[in-house]
Amino acid sequence: MHELDDNVLLRQYAEQNSETAFAALVARHVNKVYSVALRYTRNAYAAEEITQAVFVILAKKSGGGWVGRSSSPAGCMKPRGLRR
Repeated sequence: MHELDDNVLLRQYAEQNSETAFAALVARHVNKVYSVALRYTRNAYAAEEITQAVFVILAKKSGGGWVGRSSSPAGCMKPRGLRR
């Protein structure tokens, strides 16, 4: 089976509201986003919250920045009490 490019999946989600396309994007990038968030926060709970926020933001923007660029700024929005 041919694996679709991230941009194609994102376009499918944005134009056709394809849950399958969005799920493929999440599955493909969730570990990377979580790893970046965990390295930044050094807190598993905060990393999970940030990871979820990244994909919520991506779903809302559906066509803006991308996962690699989205995970670092989201790390700045740590839950209260977890800031360094």
